[in-house]
Amino acid sequence: MVAGATLAQHRGMKISQLRNATVLVEIGPHRLLVDPMLAKQGALPSLKWFTPRRRRNPLVDLPPQAPGLLDTATRALITHCRKGHFDHLDRAGIRWLRERQLPVLCMPEDAEHLRRRGLAVEALAAEGTSTVDGLRISPVPCLHGEGWMLGRLMAHGHGYLIEHPGEPSLYIAGDTVLTDDVRRCVTDRRPAVSIVPAGGAAFDLGGELIMDGAQALALALAGDGVFIANHLEALDHCPTRRDSLRAQAATRGLGARFLVPEDGDTMCFDAGRTDTSPAGEHCGARRPPATPALDTIGLP
Repeated sequence: MVAGATLAQHRGMKISQLRNATVLVEIGPHRLLVDPMLAKQGALPSLKWFTPRRRRNPLVDLPPQAPGLLDTATRALITHCRKGHFDHLDRAGIRWLRERQLPVLCMPEDAEHLRRRGLAVEALAAEGTSTVDGLRISPVPCLHGEGWMLGRLMAHGHGYLIEHPGEPSLYIAGDTVLTDDVRRCVTDRRPAVSIVPAGGAAFDLGGELIMDGAQALALALAGDGVFIANHLEALDHCPTRRDSLRAQAATRGLGARFLVPEDGDTMCFDAGRTDTSPAGEHCGARRPPATPALDTIGLP
């Protein structure tokens, strides 16, 4: 923790959890808005059908901090968006991006889909590393569910390894179960910070579409950086609860290396520091709505 510090004073990388997979990453001069699902609570359909109590999505509104954070975005970054994936880019998000003509980074397979919706698309390289104003972005394949049915139904998309001089490296896993590609990114590329899905999303039929808590924790144990869990408590097909996940992380001794933020929390990371905040200070309590949380994790 940096006593007396403010978000404005902090000069390292900052990650703000907005809702589900929507985060704002502040790295160098860039403010990347990742996978904007901006609909109001209940504006989107349920993703569970054979249940006695269907709930419309999203289950919660965006946090009070969202408008101010969104206004700082300089680019959007999309992991996947086709085949009805409104939980990563919905109509409200498309409208917000189109009205501002905010540049949108995406993989080539999504570029035409987004251009047809009037967005200012900047397609990344299909393989290897793209450099965008000093930001190095390398795609990592996702597997958005396994098996014949899910393999054909889902747009699998990509996660991204993001690097900028003088900043901690960041891996955004995207919608994926735990695969060899994901493990290799964590163990071989050794990102300082990884944002991973932990919601265990599943339809009524078929297996899980993304990592659940157990897979996310296993990945954290395989790596040596800080892991941030998302895809939590925002959609009706994601059963993982934050409190349970925090307890499991503590049981496995992950401490401050496995963070489970509330919506609206901002986490700060310094490449040159070596101290770490206790996990309870980082993730445990809701902060006052008007004040984004400031916690600093030092990274070697």
